[in-house]
Amino acid sequence: MATTVNTSELPLGDPAASALSPVEDYARACRAVTRRLIAADFLSFAVLAAALLIVSTIVNFPSGGFALKSGLAFAVSAPVAFALVGLYSSKPLMISPLDEARGILQGLGLLLIAWFVLGTLVRPESFGRSETIDVLIWLPFALVISLAVRWVVRQKARRRYPERLLIVGAGRAGQRIAERARRRSHEGLHIAGFVDDEPMPLSEEIEDIPVLPESAGINEAIAATGATRVVIAFSRTSPEEMLESLRHSDFGRIPVSIVPRYYDVTPPHSDISELDGMPVVDLKSAELSRGSRSIKRLLDLTVATVAVVLLSPVFLAAAVAIRFDSRGPVFFRQDRLGAGGVPFRIWKFRTMVDGAEALRKGMGHLNEMEDSGPLFKMKSDPRVTGVGRFLRKTSIDELPQLFNVIVGEMSLVGPRPFAVPEAIQIDGWRQRRSDLKPGITGVWQVRGRNDIPFDEMVQFDYMYVANWSVWWDVRLLLQTIPVVLSRRGAS
Repeated sequence: MATTVNTSELPLGDPAASALSPVEDYARACRAVTRRLIAADFLSFAVLAAALLIVSTIVNFPSGGFALKSGLAFAVSAPVAFALVGLYSSKPLMISPLDEARGILQGLGLLLIAWFVLGTLVRPESFGRSETIDVLIWLPFALVISLAVRWVVRQKARRRYPERLLIVGAGRAGQRIAERARRRSHEGLHIAGFVDDEPMPLSEEIEDIPVLPESAGINEAIAATGATRVVIAFSRTSPEEMLESLRHSDFGRIPVSIVPRYYDVTPPHSDISELDGMPVVDLKSAELSRGSRSIKRLLDLTVATVAVVLLSPVFLAAAVAIRFDSRGPVFFRQDRLGAGGVPFRIWKFRTMVDGAEALRKGMGHLNEMEDSGPLFKMKSDPRVTGVGRFLRKTSIDELPQLFNVIVGEMSLVGPRPFAVPEAIQIDGWRQRRSDLKPGITGVWQVRGRNDIPFDEMVQFDYMYVANWSVWWDVRLLLQTIPVVLSRRGAS
């Protein structure tokens, strides 16, 4: 049961903070981090230029000429290029390394364009093939070093100045935000509190979060909780009263985010347009164009083929271990529902005893997956073999699905492939998830795998289909790596 607390009962801000208000202290921290990032970018590129020059003199490395002629120039101009692409904007410190990598690539691309243009205009006689090769060798080093240095700077800042969210509205949307944020507390994301005069009962996962009265004012709640960002996630307060409360708050000095009313169908990267002076959110249809499907297929085929070749020793080792561990075939095949509702047979390494599907009958009461819908999961399923348990924890059991990708039945990234008996129980708008090929990984995998409820998993699939892009596929593939290595949500 949610209990509303008085703002005077809460400590003001971060106990380790200065005499400044939490908003001022956080803003000062952001400015300090920006200065450190500028210095880190300059120093990392200057050190890289010097290092390549030293290496070139020792082993005749071809980039020595570039390091001597242009390395320091890049070091000086890199902060300017990064500023132009928004890497030094006054944002909260919660920026994804993948988003930062994309910004660094844009900044380096801007530097390269400027370098080529100036080179051909100022010194066309000495600007040639060898210098172009030097730049292409220098570029990956610059990306990796800049990303690593920036990650260290931001990690230190996040530990000292975590992002503290104050959520206006303790309803379903507000509580869902709090639950997801709590799972990312290790990344420096904390929940300062809720603001709501008539809160819904809080779920067990977040029942310790204080709920402050909205009638007392947002400014008082910000001061009492030390919040550094306000998230408006619906409340029973009228729009006029909410707007008036925001105008009297620290709005302008503290970031304010608004959850759209139809957040269930609003993609994260929706476009904002104008309708006679009024800002509106443009929703995208949950379907891919023919060109997008072709690009996605080309990416799938290329990456899956390369992965099968590189991982062939792992395939062999897994097959041998399965045959020695228990009786039965090496591979497990099961009917799953594919794109357009067409069934296909999925390939996986067998992780259970032979005949496990028949043994499942009568085990429904042992389902441990919260809000599982038609899914069945057990953390200590007695049908799983010793080798199978290891294969599941490391996700090696999923690797044979690369063959499903190569033949076109699956995609590297896409909605979760449900078994046919489970899939046919999905009805209504949720069926739109089948408009796209199921994937080996996806948003559901990155956000928690088996730890997230069934309805939320299906919503993630719908959002993915509605907001697909090449970059999002690449991003999800890269995000899958640390999830698999950490074994988070595996069973």
